[in-house]
Amino acid sequence: GWSRPPMGFVKLNVDASFDHDLLRGTAGAVLRDDKGNFIVGGYWKIDWCADVLTAEAMALRFGLILAQKVGCNRLIINSDNMEVIDTMRNGGQSAGVGAAVFEDCYFMACDFPLTRFEHCNRVANKVAHELARLAKVFVTRDWFEEPMENIVPLLIDDVTIISN
Repeated sequence: GWSRPPMGFVKLNVDASFDHDLLRGTAGAVLRDDKGNFIVGGYWKIDWCADVLTAEAMALRFGLILAQKVGCNRLIINSDNMEVIDTMRNGGQSAGVGAAVFEDCYFMACDFPLTRFEHCNRVANKVAHELARLAKVFVTRDWFEEPMENIVPLLIDDVTIISN
C-alpha cells in the first residue's frame, strides 16, 4: 500500500482517468505529510485532452500546483503511470502530444528545493484514484483541507497498514 515518505517530506499522489470516446478526463491529487496525515486534496475535470498520458501529465500539473500553494519544500511525487515517472526523471522530455504539459511540470518541479519521482502501484495510489473518479460525478474542487467522507476510509486504511 501507500508508503510513508522520509521525515520532513510531503508525498503527492496523482492519478487521472481518460475517456477515449469523448477525449475528456478527470484528475485527482492528494498531499500527505510524513505521518500520513492529510494536508490537502483536489479533483478536476479535464475538458479536453488527446490521450491518457496527457491526462496523467495534467493530473501531475494539478498536483504540483497544490504543492506550490501549500508551500512544500521536500516532495515525493507518486504516480501509478510509469511513463509519467520516466518522463519526469528524463527532464520532462516527451515526444507525445502532452509534451508542453510535461515541460510545465518539469519547470514547476524544479522550483521545489527537493523532488523525487517514484512509481507506485495502483493500491498505493487509491486515494488519488478515488478523487479522479469523484471528479466524474461532482463539480471540480481544486482545494479542500478537510477530506470528504468518500476518501476518509482510504486514508485511514493507508495509515493503519503503515503502523501495523
